[in-house]
Parts: sequence; structure tokens; C-alpha cells
Amino acid sequence: MRDSFNIFRKIIIPAALNSYSVIFFFNNRLLALVLLIVTFFNPVAGLSGLIAVLTTVLVAYSMGFDNLKLKQGIYSFNALLVGIGMGTVFEPGIVFIVLLLLAALASLILSVILSGWLGKYGLPFLSIPFVISFWLILLPSGQFANLGLTQRNVFWMNEMYAVGGKTLLDFFQTIESLPFSQMVIVYLRSLSSIIFQDNLITGMLIAIALLLVSRITFLLTVTGFVTAYFFAHLIGSDMASFSFYNIGANYILVAIAVGGFFSIPSRYSFLWVVLLIPLTSLVILFMTKLSTYIQLPFFSLPFSIVVISFVYFLILRIKPGRLVLTQIQNYSPEVNLYSYTGSVNRLRGVQYFPLYLPFWGEWFVSQGYDGKYTHKGEWGSAIDFVLVDGKNKTYDVSSSSCEDYYCYNKPVIAPADGIIAELVDYIDDNEPGKVNSNQNWGNIIIIKHLNNLYTQLSHLKTGTFRVKKGDFVRQGEIVAYCGNSGRSPEPHLHFQVQATPLQGAKTLSYPFAYYLLKNNEGLNLCSFRTPLEGDTILNVEPSSLLKEAFDFQPGMVLKFKYNTAERSEKTIIWEVFADAYNYKYLYCSETQSAAYFVNDGTMFYFTSFYGDQKSLLYTFYLTAYKVLLAYYSSIEIDDLFPLHIIRKNRISLFLHDFVAPFYQYMKAKYSIRPVWADSPVNPAKIRLASKIGISYFHSVREEGSGEIILSDNHIEEFSFKNTTTTICAKRTDI
Repeated sequence: MRDSFNIFRKIIIPAALNSYSVIFFFNNRLLALVLLIVTFFNPVAGLSGLIAVLTTVLVAYSMGFDNLKLKQGIYSFNALLVGIGMGTVFEPGIVFIVLLLLAALASLILSVILSGWLGKYGLPFLSIPFVISFWLILLPSGQFANLGLTQRNVFWMNEMYAVGGKTLLDFFQTIESLPFSQMVIVYLRSLSSIIFQDNLITGMLIAIALLLVSRITFLLTVTGFVTAYFFAHLIGSDMASFSFYNIGANYILVAIAVGGFFSIPSRYSFLWVVLLIPLTSLVILFMTKLSTYIQLPFFSLPFSIVVISFVYFLILRIKPGRLVLTQIQNYSPEVNLYSYTGSVNRLRGVQYFPLYLPFWGEWFVSQGYDGKYTHKGEWGSAIDFVLVDGKNKTYDVSSSSCEDYYCYNKPVIAPADGIIAELVDYIDDNEPGKVNSNQNWGNIIIIKHLNNLYTQLSHLKTGTFRVKKGDFVRQGEIVAYCGNSGRSPEPHLHFQVQATPLQGAKTLSYPFAYYLLKNNEGLNLCSFRTPLEGDTILNVEPSSLLKEAFDFQPGMVLKFKYNTAERSEKTIIWEVFADAYNYKYLYCSETQSAAYFVNDGTMFYFTSFYGDQKSLLYTFYLTAYKVLLAYYSSIEIDDLFPLHIIRKNRISLFLHDFVAPFYQYMKAKYSIRPVWADSPVNPAKIRLASKIGISYFHSVREEGSGEIILSDNHIEEFSFKNTTTTICAKRTDI
């Protein structure tokens, strides 16, 4: 009995509610409840929609389909539209119920089939199952003697009176008589037409719900509608009247889908909404003429055709372009935008296979990309490294011998794990000032890291190779020593990235994962950048304490004691898991909260948080949002939180949402730096201090601060405080 109740509470109810909100591309209970309520302004339509949804959800669950898609309403929202549509068009009865259940079943089957077919190409199926299923009933409906068309929509006042008596009827009539402009009236009726209604109060309630749930979506509905309205007047089409079901709804849904769901909201997504709305108008005009021959309304089919075509058009691009497709769908344009904005730089490590500097110690970039000497054209994305002294000289005393140069015969290391794909080890070094133009690259090692990702190390010293072709090498392993072979007037190390194992292949522009840039102010951490000519750089040397303390592996259990708001001591347990995509996360079963993270050996950082923002796990997420796994007392790490995660001032964020696609004047900033260690070299105890601040037009207001104490290769303690809360948690084995 308990299992059945849990299934109903955790799967059936969320799936049913999300079937309503996902019509507008949300998984939001407030919007779902508003839509559920307004569907019952037409009681038969509302009840028909609810029956169709519950039937579809129960059948899909019993048949073992994907619970995640089921809970998101993906499999059942088309059944809801079929149910509302049939309840709007036909009179209820036994035949009606039978056909309703069959149509709901048809929409489920089509949803699953189209999900599998179009899903292979990364495409949605949208409302195509609804249109086909409704046509399946509508076209032969004249042959069903016991199924009659309804007259309720003609006498809708009687329906209102039946639902709420004279009070509700007076309220509806008052709203209908409000002195709105014609454009506002058509806009509100267009919103209501999405659920087969044609009244202002339904449109107003939907508009208010959308405004509360998402400012960006509300703005997109207005943008799409206004564009369509003026385009209709421009071309002299009677579409400006936006007749009931077919017209306004299509424009609004196209705007929401293109502008904020399938793409990250931006000025470019809004621009494409403005461009696609006239195209949608042409599709609607075409289908309007076509429908006169087939005697079937096209409902939301133009919206589905335009959106699916445009998404596929974007998928086929070679380069991402300025309009960015949504990769991780959060069912909220604000969350999609803020998550993308916060991660576009910090998650570059996920986009690139990490390469590190191919040497130890501090080296100088003597020639960078598109250098003035040899890095030209197809070979422009290459870097030359040398060693220099305090006077920027590359040699000691004289330059008559290779041995006089600081970098000569110094170790060259593998920039990443890989297999030796090619090498040349027989070319003698040149005397300084002379070059070997016949054997341009000199002695080389080419390492394969991935398919289509190779690195070439050139001008190496013959006889110093420690690897042979086919060997597997680890990042940091010595492969040879720096020389002066090939087209090299003085000893240096030439480095390039290429797509093939061919000697001297076309170069690729590719960043190093992490390195330190040395200047007059000290050391600066560079992440996924390419060094510039004149830079002095060195590899990051991770700290064993930091690496071990943040090395959370699946199966690990972390326990902390802390004082709650009631001043009582409490023990909390976190477990480390990896999901089906091998993404790791900390999970607290008590609060059902999860914090996803990445540890690439140099940096630990959280990527997302789901769950209770009053939990201790959320506090740790804020405190240890990004941690450099190396000890450098002068280096401070800065980053940005997704704005929706830091909800200090909801009113400010509410207002910011309206302009966020065009300009983000609010930012949630994070910083962390070491403030103490028991030793400057390989410390056994470290204290880190972090800060959180909200930036308004570059003016930062501190919102909280945290501290992390590390020792014995563990996180011994962490704390966080703001104006209302102070929390201190200590590791425990109990």
C-alpha cells in the first residue's frame, strides 16, 4: 500500500501536473495549477483533459516507459490537448468517453514513436501527436451517430452560470467589458486559445501565471504576438483578427520555443523570433488554404513544423554561432540563461581534452601564434618556448655553443596522456645561428591523445628519447630533451596541436588547461587559454593535501556534525555517486539534495545544485564552489554563481529577468583564497576563505563568507555566515 502511495505521489501526480505546464515548456506547479483550474471554465473540456492525462500517465507507467520523461509530462501533454479539444467540440456520452480514451491512447503511442524517431536527431515532436490523434476522431466524426457536436461554446454564459452561479457570470462579464485596446484583447484571447478557450479572464490568468513563473517567457509571448499582429496589418491579411484556435496560439508558442526553450535567451534568440513569426504567418496562410480542401483545422501544426525545422536547421551548423542551443534543459528560460552564463567559461574543461605545458619550471614564450618568424598560415597556431635569465637572455656568457643556452638538454614532458604515434630521432643539432632547412622540424615526437587530437614536440635532441613508437605515456612523463635540430637557429622547444599524426601537419588553435602566468604582480592562474608571446609561464603544481581532501570517489561517505538553527547538534551524511553519464555528485538522502561536481586534478568545482537550499550540502556548495587544488598564497580564484542559485533579493532578480537576455547588470560573485598554511611548501594544514557578493552595475555588496580547514588529507571543518545564518560543520567518523 505504501509503495502504491509513493508511486502516486512521486510519479503520477508530478506527471499529471507537468502535462499542463509543459504546454508552455515548463515543469512548474503554479503554472500547472492555474492551467488546470482554467480548463474547468469549460467543465466538460476540463474533465476530459484530466481523464485523458491520467489515463495516459497510468498506461505509460504500467508499460514501463521512461519515468523521467513521464514525470516531465512529455508523454501526456498531447493527450491533455486531445481531451480538452474533444471536450470543447463534442457532447459528452458513452461514445464520447470511449473515443476520448482511444484518442488519448493514440496520442501516447505517437508520442513514444516520435520521441524515439525524432529524438535520434535531437528533435522534439511537440504537438504533432495531438493534431494527428484529434484528426483521427474529427475526420470520421460525422459517421458516429451517437456522437454529437456541442453547442456549449455558443452559450458559454450558461456554462459560467452552471459552474459558479450569478457571481462568477457577473465577474466574467465585468472582465469582458473592461476597456482594453484591441491588441490587448486579441493577445489575451490568443493565450486562452492555446487551451481551446476564447475569453479574456482565461488569457489574463495565463498571462499573470507566466509573468510570475518567467519574465522572459512573458516577454517572448508579447514579442511574438506583437510581431505577428503588425505583420498581418502590413501584408493586409485578415489574420490581424487572429481567429480563435489557429492563429495567435501558433505565434505565441513559436516565440516561447525558439526564444527561450530550445535556445539560450539572448538578443539573437529574440531577433530570430521576430524573423520566424512572419515565416509562421506564411505557413499558416498556406495551411488555411489547404484546410479548405481537406476539411480539417490545422490547430498547432504550423507551430510544430516551424519549430522542428528551425531546431534541425541549428543542429546542422558546423560552428555554434551566436544563437546557442540549450544543451541541458531546465524547463525555465531564466535557469537556462543563468546556468549557461555562469558555466560558459568555467566549464570549458568539459569541452576540451586537457593539455598541460610540456616542461617543468618557468619558460618564456619567444614566439606565439601567428608569430613574426615561422608561425605563418596553416602553421600559425604554434608556440616556441625557451628559458631566459633575469635580463631576458637565452644563453649564458656566449652563444657559440648549444650548451650555452639555458633550455638546451632540459627535459621535455608529455602534455597529456597518450600514445606515441610518430617520432624522428636521428637529426643532429645545429650550431647556433645555423638552420637545417631540409629537415624543417628536426627530431620530433607526435603523441595521439584522442582521435583527431595530436601534439607535436619539435627540435628535440637526438639520442635523448625515452620513448618509442607505440608506447603509452602519462602526462608529466619525460619523453626527450630539448635540442636544436631542424630549422632552429638556437635551442628551443616548438609545440603545436594538430588533427593528424603527420609530421608538420596543419596546426589547430587549442588552449592549455591550466598554467601560471608570472608578471611583476606575482602569479596569475590562467584557465584554458593560449600563452602570448613574451609571457613567462609555468605549470600548476597541485598540493597533495588539497588533491586528497577533494578527491570524492563514488562509494565514499562523508559525515559532518553541525549546529542547527535550534542550537541542537546534528549529524548529516553525504554519499558520493556517479550517474549514468559518469557525472559525479554528492547526495544527501535526508534533504534529497544533490551537488554535481568536477575534479580534473587541478581544480575542484561544482557544476549544479538540486534540492533544499536550507541544507548543509547547499552551504558546502556555496563555500567550496571552486577550489584550486594547489597551494599558492597569492592566488585568488574568482568565479560566478548562476543568478537563480543566489536568491537573496527576489524583487531585484524579478526585475533583472526582463533585461537579462540583452544585458545582465546583476552578477553573483564568488572568490576563494588561502589565508594560512603551516608550511609554504607541501603544507599539511591549510585554511581557505571564500566570499560571496552580489554585483549591481559593478558595485559589489558582500552577501556571505565561508571558511574551509583542511588537514590529514580531509576536509576537517567548514563554516559559512551571512546576515541571518552562521553554520559550522566538523568532520566526524561517528
